[in-house]
Amino acid sequence: MIDTYKKIAVAGLVLLVGGCASMSEEECLVADWHALGYEDGAAGQPVAQLGERRQACAEYGVRPDTGAYRAGRSEGLRLYCTDQRGFRLGRSGRTYNGVCPADLEPPFLHAYEAGREIYRARAAVNEVSRAIRNRAREREHLLDDITDMSARLVSDEATRDERVELLADIARLKDRHSELGMEIEDLEYELSMREVEYREVRRHSPYQ
Repeated sequence: MIDTYKKIAVAGLVLLVGGCASMSEEECLVADWHALGYEDGAAGQPVAQLGERRQACAEYGVRPDTGAYRAGRSEGLRLYCTDQRGFRLGRSGRTYNGVCPADLEPPFLHAYEAGREIYRARAAVNEVSRAIRNRAREREHLLDDITDMSARLVSDEATRDERVELLADIARLKDRHSELGMEIEDLEYELSMREVEYREVRRHSPYQ
């Protein structure tokens, strides 16, 4: 069995690389299945990860030690299934795979939902902000089009019928430009409300 500190360090590395189950022939031949189980548990990987490792090593005629793997995974899950980890998982918008044992899951889920609430509040702020930016860009494009049309309108090359059509198009674009301005004002008010909600959710969260 590897040292506890070494386990934690290795588990942290697995978290960074996403817990990939692909294994080379050498890795399969020298595998410490208890340590691999610990790493997968600490990364919150479902037990199906063992199946992926088994499949990868079957090519080299290596069968995993399932008992050692499951024992290590149970130990790793105790590192993963904490309230702080649950909160960070929820706040990042990531999905919980239902891996925590019954004695650890309630506080984990409570923290996870608290994190999800912050994630949803922040997502609402981002959504309104994007809507404002999109309308602002559309207004800029409309102004460019109006400028081009106005230049064509006063040019010597424009025919009478073309000028009539240009005047109608310019009026239509100006109306749309005004509509977008009013939409942006409404969205800016909504944004201020969503930002207040986001700050309140964060302020009342028992986790930070």
